[in-house]
Amino acid sequence: MSFTAVVSGETAITARGALREAAERVMGRLWIDQVPVRLASEDPSLWPSAATAGVEGRPLCWPGQPGPGRAVLDRAERLRARAREDGLTDVVLLGGGAPARAAELIVRARGPAAPDGAGSLTVLDGPDPGPPLRVREDPERLNRTAFVVTGDDPATEALREVFAEALREEGLSPAGIARRFVTVAEPRAAAAKHATEAGHPLVEAPAPTAFGALSPYALVPAALAGADVGALLVEATAVLPSLTRPENNPGLVLGAILGGAARAGRGTAVLGGYPAALPGIAGWAALLLREAARGRLAPVVQDGGLPLLPDDDLFLLTFDGRPHQDDATVAGPLAAQLVVWEYAAAVASYLLEADPLAAERPAPMTLDDGIGEPLFADGDPGRAVEAHTTVPALAGASGLSELLDALAGRVGRGEHLALVAYLDPDGARGQGAQVRRLAALLAARCGRPVRVDWGARPPATGNDHPDGCVYLLVTGNVVRDVPVPGRHHRLGMLQLARALGDARDAHAAGRPVVRLHLQNRWAGLTRLLDAARGGT
Repeated sequence: MSFTAVVSGETAITARGALREAAERVMGRLWIDQVPVRLASEDPSLWPSAATAGVEGRPLCWPGQPGPGRAVLDRAERLRARAREDGLTDVVLLGGGAPARAAELIVRARGPAAPDGAGSLTVLDGPDPGPPLRVREDPERLNRTAFVVTGDDPATEALREVFAEALREEGLSPAGIARRFVTVAEPRAAAAKHATEAGHPLVEAPAPTAFGALSPYALVPAALAGADVGALLVEATAVLPSLTRPENNPGLVLGAILGGAARAGRGTAVLGGYPAALPGIAGWAALLLREAARGRLAPVVQDGGLPLLPDDDLFLLTFDGRPHQDDATVAGPLAAQLVVWEYAAAVASYLLEADPLAAERPAPMTLDDGIGEPLFADGDPGRAVEAHTTVPALAGASGLSELLDALAGRVGRGEHLALVAYLDPDGARGQGAQVRRLAALLAARCGRPVRVDWGARPPATGNDHPDGCVYLLVTGNVVRDVPVPGRHHRLGMLQLARALGDARDAHAAGRPVVRLHLQNRWAGLTRLLDAARGGT
């Protein structure tokens, strides 16, 4: 089948067959509506939330714009120099969403470039006790770590308090603790108020959106971890002229491919390829598309949770892939891809009538998931898996294997299974590897893609459109919990409250929801894997 290629500098986008045709059908509308020029000029009439923010005088993070990041570049460099003077080479980022994953991607691909010390970046975007315990209980690591706060939610604030207490226990003074934290926030945010009260350096930024790869939310932590973000911004700026021209416009074409495919009934984008030079780019792009398109496009990363046979509502988009075989391919250096993908996500959102700049609703917190008492407890006491659901077609199941069969039958064409694990995502020391294996087994069982999330974002919160998901939420008891200073709860309780709130939210949105609670995480996942393989 024929394919078409758009090349701009080192960036190349290709599409073949049905995807090329779907993109060609929408390109005319994009030019008639002047979308390229309106995006470049940050036209507030593109989306209702942008118009509202303009009236309020509230700047937002727009797609692919390096201006906000460039404005804080000198400040970020000074903060990095001060951190190195204090012997701080590692960074823990307390925050989530696409900007946090962009920071992680930047550090992996481009840092550390400075000769003043090698660093690492660890993203903590959820309250599971395992990851913070590993930092807190390693005194050498704790003493070389700076903390960047970009989140503005209860879990992020709890983590900030946990680490501040850990530093107090190490004997640091209030002034010494304040030097360990940097907060990136819009001036009116609660996180900015906390930073001012605690004496932490505050880097002011526009209101966060999905489009934050070149914003202070990503670039400040990446700079502190040693990435040369100045060079990244220079390279990103060089891409901008290509995004307003009528020919060889990579962002416009990629957005037309994504949005055109979804409008034509191919609403599930499988992202794969994994270029060695850009580890993690598929995960970042998937999160970006999920946040921007708000349920109208379903991105799934090709990491095991895919059916054995493809369906005609799926399409494969690969990084550095095979133009004559894959449905679509994207190739290019990091800075260009950050700009092009954000621009493309905005274009696709426009075509799908989604508002990508709308603020997320706060995640609900509750100790009631709204789906009742357990249907059954599968396994020995203390090691059993408890099953919760109010879906009539699933409520009659008497064991895990039967329940998983019934759940798989609920995932129809155009839908996918969202496996949301409120567990420790570490592949070696947590439950990451087991959850990935479970996703692969469930994909084979239901013949549909299985998306893995780690409880970092509510499954239905913020979506103003049915997202086509069947939800399997997995929670688990915590063996070693972490108290939150000055509060009556621990991180594990906060994590469970988030999970139960998310279950209520998805159920209220009319989506099928099953929650499995592991009385023992390791034993429960072993039991789940056995049931997913067809065991009894």
